[in-house]
Amino acid sequence: MNIDLNNLFNPQNDLDEKSTRALLKAMVGSHSSDFEYLKFKAAVGSMKELAMDETTSFKSAFATGKTMGLTKQKLISSANRYLGVLQSEGANFTEALKSQIDKNVNSRESMIAQLEERISENKRKISELEREIVTYQEKIDNVDTDIDAAQAKIDGTKERFRNSYTTITDIIKKDIELINLYL
Repeated sequence: MNIDLNNLFNPQNDLDEKSTRALLKAMVGSHSSDFEYLKFKAAVGSMKELAMDETTSFKSAFATGKTMGLTKQKLISSANRYLGVLQSEGANFTEALKSQIDKNVNSRESMIAQLEERISENKRKISELEREIVTYQEKIDNVDTDIDAAQAKIDGTKERFRNSYTTITDIIKKDIELINLYL
C-alpha cells in the first residue's frame, strides 16, 4: 500500500509518534488490496488538494471507487473494520497498561508496606537495630520517588495514546457520517 496513513490521520503531525505508529501499523495489517476506505480517504484528500470542496471530493472519490467495484456499503464496512482494529488495539493497550501499573506501581506499594512493617518491628528492638531501621526508611523514600516517576510516565503514555486513538477514530467516524450524508 502506497498511502501515507500518517498524513491522512495526523496531518499536523501533533499526535504521539509511537502511539500513532502502532495504531496505523495495525490498520495496515487489516488493509486489503481492494479499493476500500483507506484508498477512498486518500482519494478524497487528493481531490481536496485540487481545491475541490468536501462534497465534490467525496463524490469524485466514490465515483472513482465505483469503477473498481466499490459500493457505499463496502466503504462503510471497511471503515468499520478499521474502527474494530483500533478498538482491539485500544483493548490491548489497556491490558498492557494494567500490567505496567501492576509491575511498576502496585508491586512497589506492596514493597513499601512490607518495609514499614519491618521498621515497626525494629523500633521495638534494642538500639543496635537502629541502623537497620534507617536503611529501610531510605528504601521507602526511594520507592515513593520511583512510584511517582513510574505513574507520571504511564499517565503520559496513556494520555498520548488516548489522544492518538480519539483523533483517528473521530476522523473515521466523521468520514462515515460524511459518506452517509454525501453518498
